[in-house]
Amino acid sequence: MRFVIVALALLGTVVSAHHSTVGIFDADNYVEIEGVVTSARWRNPHATYTVAVTDEAGETVEWDVETASISTLRIRGVDPDMIEVGDRVRFAGESSMRGLPEMFARNMLLENGQEVLLSAASEPRWPEGLRGDIFQPTVDEAAAEEARRTADGIFRVWTTVLNDPDSFPLFRGNMVSLTASAQALRTQFDPTTSPYLGCDPRGMPYQMTSPYPVEFVRRGDDIVMHSELYDAERVIHMNAETSSAQPHSLLGYSVGRWEDGTLVVETDRIDAPYFYGDGTPQTRAIKLVERFELNEAEDRLNYSLTVTDPETFTEPQHFTKYWAWRPEVRREPYNCVE
Repeated sequence: MRFVIVALALLGTVVSAHHSTVGIFDADNYVEIEGVVTSARWRNPHATYTVAVTDEAGETVEWDVETASISTLRIRGVDPDMIEVGDRVRFAGESSMRGLPEMFARNMLLENGQEVLLSAASEPRWPEGLRGDIFQPTVDEAAAEEARRTADGIFRVWTTVLNDPDSFPLFRGNMVSLTASAQALRTQFDPTTSPYLGCDPRGMPYQMTSPYPVEFVRRGDDIVMHSELYDAERVIHMNAETSSAQPHSLLGYSVGRWEDGTLVVETDRIDAPYFYGDGTPQTRAIKLVERFELNEAEDRLNYSLTVTDPETFTEPQHFTKYWAWRPEVRREPYNCVE
């Protein structure tokens, strides 16, 4: 079956460019293909497929199809056996900015007519899906029951609510006020050489844009925030008063305190090159103030972040998001492969 190009399909405000798609795929120009899967790779940072597509001249073209991370696909209910070599499928997603037969797929239509939402911000696309035939994940009731038994305030696994812009905002470069020098550095950024195309971990606060599950646990008097993304581990020091003697690192040095049930965390000593994956820079002068606050029902964790970096931003930057508690969701190993 011939492939169809669907041009200039403007997405809603929920859709934001993924860290490895900025400058590579065009979020404002959708492409749609249908063909036979010839290979499948199930690993972070993205599951990828090649699809044999017949073009308008009757020639077979191998398309490279990149999808979301394994972490996001798992929350969507997708597993590695859903698509196998030899299956005929239809993909729709962001077109290549390099003129290549490649795409970042956000939607997939199976042979049985079910539509699968692939990314964190995917919306139903085809009439089959709009009628309600959207693939739904199954719930692991045993895991959910164990999570209910062990949940204790903030200390549990939290997850992003996919498709909710209040739960899944990104620190996009055009949303911040940059100094002239920072703007110049961002303009020079080459997305094809981004360290985030593979398995290089993010620094703070970029790490906090992840839609993947996070878990808070106690470690003595301290609090550890485990993120599924890159298996990152942030230690929040609850009895520390200063970070001046600490070395700089990707995640910095975090000091926390409780204020009327809200966890307040101040972080400095951060040594990370980018504030966001579009090349927005940051410097060692960056400082963060975060607030984690449970709602009354203890099923939502509200998050606010204030960023100061006088060499990068002309004024303090403020961001908010939230996580929800879905007891069936667990934090899994990231297992990234270049």
